[in-house]
Amino acid sequence: MERLRLRPSFEGVVQPDRAYFLVDDVSSMGTTLAELANYLQVNGGKVAGTLLLVNAGRSKEFKPAAKYIRLLEERFGDEIRQIFGVHTRALTANEAGYLVGFRTIDEIRNRLAKAEKETSLRLLSKGY
Repeated sequence: MERLRLRPSFEGVVQPDRAYFLVDDVSSMGTTLAELANYLQVNGGKVAGTLLLVNAGRSKEFKPAAKYIRLLEERFGDEIRQIFGVHTRALTANEAGYLVGFRTIDEIRNRLAKAEKETSLRLLSKGY
């Protein structure tokens, strides 16, 4: 839930029409690669490919199954975008697979609140 809530952001110059190759060491949800690809494309770059050293996620695919997207949209409407700031169709396979396990939007909100509390406690224990 933390990875969904705290999506990475990127900055810097993107050369228009230049092809970029994305490299990541470990992926569990695919969020970092998805957000980097989005940043590059929004700023005129192109993604030539990706290299992932370890895929720790459940799904070996990056794009979610259409049935998961359809189910999430039927079940939650626009709530996913409102809560996480990402359209349902822009989720990775692992993000969508995780969210499909929730039956109601209140379950998602409750788990999100718990994750926020856990993050705060962990940071406080480290002196942050």
